[in-house]
Amino acid sequence: MARLNTDSLRILNAKPISSSRLTFIVLGDSHLRTTGYNAAQGRYILDTAGERYRRILRHIVTNYRNVASFVLHGGDAIGEGNKENNFKAFVSVSSGILFPANLPIFVTIGNHDFAREGGVITPRLFEQYIGNIRSDIRIHGANVHLIQLPTFFNGLTGPPYFRPADLTWLRQRTQASSRILVDFHADLRVGQNRSFPENNHYVLSTTQTNAFFNVIRPSVKAIFNHHRHTSYRYTIQRNLGGMTATIPYLITGCGGNVTSSPACPNYYVVTYDRLNTSNPTFSFVPVRVPGL
Repeated sequence: MARLNTDSLRILNAKPISSSRLTFIVLGDSHLRTTGYNAAQGRYILDTAGERYRRILRHIVTNYRNVASFVLHGGDAIGEGNKENNFKAFVSVSSGILFPANLPIFVTIGNHDFAREGGVITPRLFEQYIGNIRSDIRIHGANVHLIQLPTFFNGLTGPPYFRPADLTWLRQRTQASSRILVDFHADLRVGQNRSFPENNHYVLSTTQTNAFFNVIRPSVKAIFNHHRHTSYRYTIQRNLGGMTATIPYLITGCGGNVTSSPACPNYYVVTYDRLNTSNPTFSFVPVRVPGL
């Protein structure tokens, strides 16, 4: 059985993508659950969060199927990661709506996407149905690499952290490419996120944040986080490998869950423009789905 991210890569590789502009959709934190399968209708029965996610995807297809190259989902796709049917339902809904519109979706693992099995926290079901927990996706044409990196959480409810092996891999990837977009679930301690106490469940510690910045290079052009059911934009200015880098930073975590603020955009349309020039730009358009 092919996995969601694998099927999406095949769709992406067959799409024409401009060398001067890349537009894509970013969202996160759907928290989908299913309560069963309706055989007569041929679809999974979804909870409120799942139905909200379905409506968001339909809105994306209606408005951006001819504009966006792909959808990036930043994790917490599932409300309960230890239930296999939740993954089956998420894959069914995502592929059933997006794939006929020629829209691939790439999903990053979030804390709710892990499962507890025999006292062990494992990404097994995520890997079985969605994809690897770290990925380097080359977006041809634009010559941009999308890096999906896992963040882990002590006991799933404790503070987030990076595994050293993942940071070593990230260092290698950012050295090998010149245009990198990085997505991971937990939030960096930057901007207003510095006000959170250390070892908070939602924000990486100062030590973990510094560890991340110590391994990346100016090839990182944008960073996307999720986890908190809110949205937040910030511009990071940081010395990376002896050079001062300015990096757009976006949190978007209102992709279906029922605890988001009504004012929170459900997704963002991101455009990476002027790629053929020495001064490329980013734009971020927040989108609210009517009625959500």
